[in-house]
Amino acid sequence: MRFVRFAAISAALATSLASAHASVFASYNLVVSGNLQNNSQDIEGRALVGGNLTGGAVTVGLRLSPASNFVGQSVLTVGGNINVSAINLQAGNVVRQGTRSGNLNFNGGGSGVQSDIVSNVASIASGAASEIASTSAYLRTLSSNSSATFPNGQPGPVNFVATPSPAASIAIFNVSAANIFNNSLIQQYNLTTGGASSIIINVSGTTVNLNNGNFTGNWTSAFARAKVLWNFYEATSITLDRNFNGAILAPNAHLTNSTAIDGSVFVYSFTQNGEVHLPLYTGFVPAPGAIALMGLGGLALTRRRR
Repeated sequence: MRFVRFAAISAALATSLASAHASVFASYNLVVSGNLQNNSQDIEGRALVGGNLTGGAVTVGLRLSPASNFVGQSVLTVGGNINVSAINLQAGNVVRQGTRSGNLNFNGGGSGVQSDIVSNVASIASGAASEIASTSAYLRTLSSNSSATFPNGQPGPVNFVATPSPAASIAIFNVSAANIFNNSLIQQYNLTTGGASSIIINVSGTTVNLNNGNFTGNWTSAFARAKVLWNFYEATSITLDRNFNGAILAPNAHLTNSTAIDGSVFVYSFTQNGEVHLPLYTGFVPAPGAIALMGLGGLALTRRRR
């Protein structure tokens, strides 16, 4: 009875807060809590790096258009040191706390003045890291209402079938990395959206390796790229050797990619060997009050059991 009551509270909160967007998700195309090694790759939107930024020629804000809309905004924010061959900033400002080496090219154009600003951004970085961690922890508590099937015994597709309840609400999958990614039998990934307003995929497992199969059909749609969130709540290592679709939330993981990611990225550290594309993630995230309420609810249930 107590479990059912807790699950009902969880589902009700998810439904009632489906339109709430935490600031970090609504603002950034890429958030790396620790260090980012960018090997001459594009980041189409705004980026926040809590640690050091190293690598080659980094292009940021490539798809922020018109650039005049971002005058005075921080398009690249770095809490540590910057040591790259070049930064090509297509809009807005660089805001950093540490040192910078390498060329800095302001390509925003127009009448707006772009700047390289030294400021204390530790609170921004720590606030973002806390937000993505608490969001991941909250989402993993949500009860599944949709299911995925995967190949077993012979090659085939992974089929995600969203069955939100009620209709047009959030579809929630709870899957394991071993079945969905670390599976040599996978040939492709299919998605049936089922009219969901957004889709949360909670993925268990510490190690994720995507080196088989391709995302097809609805996975390549604007909906999937903006409204699907992969919550790798246990992952410490994610390696993507295929084009990936949907936003990635992995607060404890080091991510390595070799091809593009079509969606926003929120990770602990990142070796970037492929582009990170817009759109921003605009699907469901809990409001801060909902996370606090769930924490209190869980505490109350624990005390009641005692």
